[in-house]
Amino acid sequence: MLCHTCDTDTDVRTRECPTCRTPVGAPALHPGARVRPVRGVGRAASVAVAATTAFLLLTVAVQPVNALLAERAADTRDGETFLLTAGVLELAAALLYQVAFLVAIVLVIVWTWRARTNLDAFPGAGPTNSDGWAIAGWLVPFVNFVMPHRVVGNIARESLWRLSTPVLVHVWWGSWLVFLFAERMFARSAAAEYEALPYPRTSSDFQAYADHYLRATGEYLVPAIFCTVAGGSLIVLIQSISTAQTARIARSMPAGPILPGMTVAASPDPASAVPAPFTGPPPAVPGRASPTPDGAGGTI
Repeated sequence: MLCHTCDTDTDVRTRECPTCRTPVGAPALHPGARVRPVRGVGRAASVAVAATTAFLLLTVAVQPVNALLAERAADTRDGETFLLTAGVLELAAALLYQVAFLVAIVLVIVWTWRARTNLDAFPGAGPTNSDGWAIAGWLVPFVNFVMPHRVVGNIARESLWRLSTPVLVHVWWGSWLVFLFAERMFARSAAAEYEALPYPRTSSDFQAYADHYLRATGEYLVPAIFCTVAGGSLIVLIQSISTAQTARIARSMPAGPILPGMTVAASPDPASAVPAPFTGPPPAVPGRASPTPDGAGGTI
């Protein structure tokens, strides 16, 4: 018989589909299970992650610009204007990056929680952690070095029908950790070097600033590359998982419009979603009291 989740021809003597691991005969979703949309928030999270990566690259691009400003300021010896201009450029790029980073973190957490809770509605899925870790795993110190990788890996395996965690999950998380540590290390080193620079008055002073910004460009470029890899990997993961979950949820939706009197139930396949016969109370007859249904209402 055909699997209701992936249409694989499955032997009824087996316990589960070899492709998606849905139990034989089970629908794509548990009947009555609540699912949450992930496509919209996934797109928003992807845009925010892309913006974060772009603004981080902007903070790197500011460094050679400041080096050029330092070389030009050596002719005028106007140290105050140079420091003010260089500071404003760095501050503007850093603010854009921080705002985009905070927005991306919120949206990725929301997407992660929705994608994780949807696993509870998928027959055959095996969540390894509670849905609370989809949020707390990002926020608890030290735990957030491990738990997001575990949660997203679990989501990817169950949504994309993989027996093992996709390699892209490891690439994403490994690149992200390298970025975090490298960015912090190089930022501290650059800040200490900048503090040791003299107030620019002479040509050699301005040249020292130019050399500092050029060195910072090379140092900041290392974590920026890892951030770009992490951001690109996460975007691909979000989009592929969102597409897979959305397609599975769509399989349980009614094929036609829902009319008064139809009973709504999760159907294994959209083509087999047939409205149930009208089960409401019979029409009232003049001179007789309208009967009251004995059971709980189950119609729309």
